[in-house]
This record gives sequence, structure tokens and C-alpha cells, in this order.
Amino acid sequence: MTLPPGPYSDLTFPQPAGGRPYVFCNMVATIDGKTVSGGLDETVMDLGSPADHAAMRQIEAAADAVLIGGQTLRATPKVHFDASLYRIVLTASGNLDLGVRFFTEAPTKVIVATPPGIEVGLDEGSHHLNFHSLDGLLADLRLNFGIERLLVEGGSEVNASFLSKDLVEELFLTIAPKIRLGRDLPTYAGGDPFPRGHMPAFELLSCQTIEDEVFLRYRRKRS
Repeated sequence: MTLPPGPYSDLTFPQPAGGRPYVFCNMVATIDGKTVSGGLDETVMDLGSPADHAAMRQIEAAADAVLIGGQTLRATPKVHFDASLYRIVLTASGNLDLGVRFFTEAPTKVIVATPPGIEVGLDEGSHHLNFHSLDGLLADLRLNFGIERLLVEGGSEVNASFLSKDLVEELFLTIAPKIRLGRDLPTYAGGDPFPRGHMPAFELLSCQTIEDEVFLRYRRKRS
């Protein structure tokens, strides 16, 4: 499928600092903030338009690696990334279907990150990283894999795990012109709430519209 022009054709990022990659997230959400169009175990590709799909590919093209959670991978077994990208799955259980495209398309670019003690039977050439903290994982990705720009593509709890540790420098959000409703459906990030008065602040870098969709880019405000 040929995608239409997206909003991020000239996307660049600052140089990473602190011995870890420059981390940014990208999600699409409805007007009422929901990031799923069906069940938690179903694909969300119908939530955004072809322009949103183009935006996703443009953001991925500016990254060295893409990280998703195990639940996201299980819900989207046909997920596809460019062969040049490292593709990282963060899983606490190791419950993964190693026969899906994520693992078979570019095996040497596969990284499975788990807590210590989790076994994963990867093919030769793929990588299994044990980590005690996200800080440690990011340092490993920078030092041993040369990853300088890391895109986190959810799900909600994975995004929250990075945001709660203040490890995210930028947020991309596509607002789809739809209403989902649902009291317990996921949003951009779940997790435990920040205390009032201690919510991290972001500045708006760009706001673009393509037909009825809005494409927002924010950067973390740091003193």
C-alpha cells in the first residue's frame, strides 16, 4: 500500500546525553483519549488513517530502534519494521510466539529484554538482555548496540514505565477524529499517577493537521 505524505518528512532529534539513547514515544488516540479500537488483544491499525500510518513510518525512519511491549506484540503479530531497525520487545513473562514476523524477518536485529531469570529460546544471532532497571537497559542499548534514538510504541503500561522514570524526551500523538468511550480502556500511558504539582511538563514543538487528524509533537521541559 502506498502511504500519503505524512507530517514528519524532515524529522531530526538532538544528540543523546547521559550515556543512554534519546527516547521518544508515538501513539494514536481518539478524541476521548483511548488508544484501542477493539479489545486489548486486537490490532489498532484501524484507529488512525493512512496519514497516521505514514507518520508512524516517518518517526520510525528517524530512529535506530523501536521498542514495544509483549502484549502489543501478541496483539499485532504481523507488525513490521524496516530491516535496518533494531526491534526490541520488553516482556516480564517471556511468553512470545517466536514464529511471528518480528523475530523471523531480521533475526540479528531482534532484542528481547526481560527481568533476570526469564528464559527465551531465541534463534542464533538474536539477543536476550536481562535488566534490573530501565536505566540499565537503556545504557546497555547505547553502549553495546550503538542505539542513539529509541522509539517506544507502547502499549500504555510500557509507555508509563518510561514516563514514570522521566526517561522520555519527546511525545508524538495523533488525535484520530473518533470517539471510543470505555471506563477501563487504555490511554497514552497508564501506571500510577504523578502527585499533583509534580507532573512532568512538555512544550509543544509542532501541531499539524491532515484532513481531520491532528499531529502533535512535544518535548520534555528540563530546567
